[in-house]
Amino acid sequence: MKLTLTHRNHAPSTSIVEMIDKELKSLQPDLQIDEARVHLERSLTDSPPFSASFHLVTPGPDVIVQATDHTLRAALLKAVAAVREKIDHRNLKRARRREEAPAIELSRRRPAGGQRH
Repeated sequence: MKLTLTHRNHAPSTSIVEMIDKELKSLQPDLQIDEARVHLERSLTDSPPFSASFHLVTPGPDVIVQATDHTLRAALLKAVAAVREKIDHRNLKRARRREEAPAIELSRRRPAGGQRH
């Protein structure tokens, strides 16, 4: 997994970087992440001031979330929770499709050659 981390209007701390790395690695069993683009920003005019956005490049549709809060850590935790929610929703949809897919009866299949007997 390739991690691209960008910061805007604040100094990056090692504890935040370690937290992001740990949270992304905890997602690996449920989702194959090829690349993670994480953008952390502190707004000087908006309230709440901190925003965290994740763009996870995966096989299939990418997972993109954004969260804001009054602290950077809280914004990150909200964004990770949103990622987990999207992964769970995706897995639930996949399981539901498998349940609803009609099974093909072997007795109704045509024999090779396309002729019916």
